[in-house]
Amino acid sequence: MKRRGFTLLELLVALGLSLILIGAISTSFQLALDYSRTTPARLNKFQDEVQLRRTLAQLISGAYVSSDTADNLTYLATQSSGGEAGTPDTLVFTTLGQPVAGGFLLSDSPDTEELNSRFGPQGGTSEVSLSTVPVGEPNQTDASGLFLRIQTPSDGDPTQGGTERLLVSGVTSVTFEFWDGGSWVDTWDTVNSGSRRLPAAIRMTLEFSEGDPQTMTFRVPGSDVTAANPITITGGGAPTGP
Repeated sequence: MKRRGFTLLELLVALGLSLILIGAISTSFQLALDYSRTTPARLNKFQDEVQLRRTLAQLISGAYVSSDTADNLTYLATQSSGGEAGTPDTLVFTTLGQPVAGGFLLSDSPDTEELNSRFGPQGGTSEVSLSTVPVGEPNQTDASGLFLRIQTPSDGDPTQGGTERLLVSGVTSVTFEFWDGGSWVDTWDTVNSGSRRLPAAIRMTLEFSEGDPQTMTFRVPGSDVTAANPITITGGGAPTGP
């Protein structure tokens, strides 16, 4: 009995199928390897975005401005590092949303002065500044990011004070918008406008040196602004109203 061997065509087909199978396995392995390498970076970026939103939401949701026109310790206003004619790149406001330091709560020391020395004053109204320009370093060209400055208690000077940290790096510009009950406006000033009302919401758009812009919108629960009770904007963009 003669044994039939493989023909050349059959060998070529088998070789082709083997190469296809090896290529598929190699591609799958490479994709899995690339995914495992990039997943931690994606997760870190996602966690950073979540933390950024959580921090901003906590501070902005606690925004507070007293209705007393003689009170110069509470305010919400935009500023421009380029002068009055420039686009606002800084938002300064007072808030009740600054959380108390965990170490302060856990400490069993009865000495208030010692606690204030270690953790700073806690509770009450804090002044918050969000800006792409760090305080005290106006000429530092390599500082790129969104800076958060907090001072507790607020002292009536919205240009300095407190402690500052880089909240998110790589930010090249920030745009602030405020809902006045009918539309989004790009400036707000409870100090010089004659009205101490808060906007119904604040929208921030961050431009990055790499990647897509990021837009976030936060409600301001302390605002009484609605579609039925809007704020009228003057020619200079300052809010007025009852």
